[in-house]
Amino acid sequence: MLKRLAVAVMSGVALTAAGENRFTSPDGKVAATLALDATGRMTYAVSFCGREVAAPAPIGWALDGKDSGRASSLAVLNVREMHERFPVRGAHAEGRCDAVMVLFAVTPCEGAPYGVQLAVADGGFAWRLLASDGKPHRVNAETACWRLPSASRTWFAERRSEWKLKTYAGEWIAASLADLCRVSPQGPVQTMPLVAELPEGAGYAVVTEVALFNYSGLRLEARPDGSLWGNFTEKDGFEVVGRLATPWRVLLLAPTLDALVNNDFVAALAPPPDPALFEPDGWTRGGRSVWSWWQGDTNYMDVAEEKRVIDCAARLKFEFTTLDEGWEAWSNKWATLREVCDYGRTNGVRAFVWKHSKELNLPTDDFAVLREFLDRARDAGAAGVKVDFMNGESADLVAFDTRVLREAAKRRLLVDFHGCQKPSGESRTFPNELTREGVRGMELNRITEGWLKRQGGKGSNAVARAYVPGGENQNLPASHNAALPFTRCVTGPADYTPIGFSRPGDTTWAHQLAAAYLIASPLLVMAEHPQRLLDDPRLAAAVPFVRDLPTAWDETRVLEGSRIGELAAMARRKGDVWYVAMLNGTPDLKLVSFSPSFTGWPRLRLTRLADVRGRAAAFDAQELEIAGDEPQIVTLAPCGGFVARLERK
Repeated sequence: MLKRLAVAVMSGVALTAAGENRFTSPDGKVAATLALDATGRMTYAVSFCGREVAAPAPIGWALDGKDSGRASSLAVLNVREMHERFPVRGAHAEGRCDAVMVLFAVTPCEGAPYGVQLAVADGGFAWRLLASDGKPHRVNAETACWRLPSASRTWFAERRSEWKLKTYAGEWIAASLADLCRVSPQGPVQTMPLVAELPEGAGYAVVTEVALFNYSGLRLEARPDGSLWGNFTEKDGFEVVGRLATPWRVLLLAPTLDALVNNDFVAALAPPPDPALFEPDGWTRGGRSVWSWWQGDTNYMDVAEEKRVIDCAARLKFEFTTLDEGWEAWSNKWATLREVCDYGRTNGVRAFVWKHSKELNLPTDDFAVLREFLDRARDAGAAGVKVDFMNGESADLVAFDTRVLREAAKRRLLVDFHGCQKPSGESRTFPNELTREGVRGMELNRITEGWLKRQGGKGSNAVARAYVPGGENQNLPASHNAALPFTRCVTGPADYTPIGFSRPGDTTWAHQLAAAYLIASPLLVMAEHPQRLLDDPRLAAAVPFVRDLPTAWDETRVLEGSRIGELAAMARRKGDVWYVAMLNGTPDLKLVSFSPSFTGWPRLRLTRLADVRGRAAAFDAQELEIAGDEPQIVTLAPCGGFVARLERK
């Protein structure tokens, strides 16, 4: 096929509306077609392992008041194979993408010619639209549609408040594709990513977007026929100045959860980092951070207390501390910030500094306020900034996020975004973005506790009696945590802030620890106050697991029995040490078995922390010497967890 197309292009023969353009991924499992229908609309369709996973659906856009979605011809300009290997931080150390890349020229019935680019990869299919004239344009609308198999079960992030489409901090729940249009009281528009369990065990599909730069973020409107249509914040369109390219409209495809977790298609489609900004000297390396916000007592953000938190970080061998909202109330704040940063640096702990975006997103004088803040943070000795409350993904907010990343990179500052939309590969293009929220994280348990106190409630049971999925005033359910590794985390790092032993909701302590091993982030901010972790003798067994916690992995294997929202079980390797972690997302007791044969070792030492039946706030700690192929049986308490460290004997 590649040879035939190459000859056709070289001889000037174009495949046009009279034919169907079909392309197959290098491994032969993904096939995609692009064609013009009887009305001249561009349509695509996708099959996976011989089954249709995306029925014919339209793509196109309206630019500058003209409908460019109907075309008179479609011509292949270029076909090439891409075989890329690149560093990633997450499930494994080396990303890979093998794909066929195709560029088409589109002659619309109305408006100027433009391009369509396809990527047919071993891990999915994607397309994007491009205008090459370099002129400013107004995107009035875009046609982006996915028609997944009607019997699919979909997972989506539900938040029953106006914040649903602002911060992407919804609870991951499931509904049939047919019900998706009516399941949420917030309406039919859902956030990305959206994960589908394909019918008849055919695998998994994820709808998302990649390379969201100089454009507005896309949401998904579910229709009664089960189709998903692109939806923007701006109802009347938005302006694009400079190069006009839509983000990649992506359909990740995987036969198993293991293949889904190890899918690199998102990172592969993101532009590589600018070598002028990111010299290969390791300054964007991540790590673990302590965080005093979780405690929330009367000493919160007291300077002396923050120094004690840094002392705890040093004892835990953590690399960072996060100075959250409140540091700007310090007397002579910049001098005091320098004092705290200097204190941290002498203890091997560097600081992230919080800032509300509304005080930085000021375009006057080429974002002079943003640039000054970053200058002062750098000069005070901060390692990075935590920018919060963007609360949307309109084109102007996306441009602000990009500006923060670029300006921070110029100053060698790391970035943690909160109150923001889903990731779209930014952490590859700007590796100084270590993490972003866009996830319903452990902070909710502290917020819920405060709400319960104001309502006169006494703990999570008061919420559980009136539990509503996606509601605002309840602790994180175990099912949400067991869904995250296979949903939100597939598209990028999530600043979930795990390890909340003092506010675990209805989960066990082992569940809380396991979440830190399964919900990945190159910057892992621990919710629990480090003093509590170090001082509580009941937590002593967990301290070595927290102290040695990796934030990026060399290898990940999803273990048998895993199921979205019910059981997340993985083996993950860092260097010459393997870890096994499990999350029970159900209120039922579970028995799970695994063989450590994946290590390849004849004998090994296994240090395990498991649930204690009937005692959520306790660990069953054991150290065993076993054969490398000796099966292990794990008893997971309701909403429980398990973590084990495996070392060669």
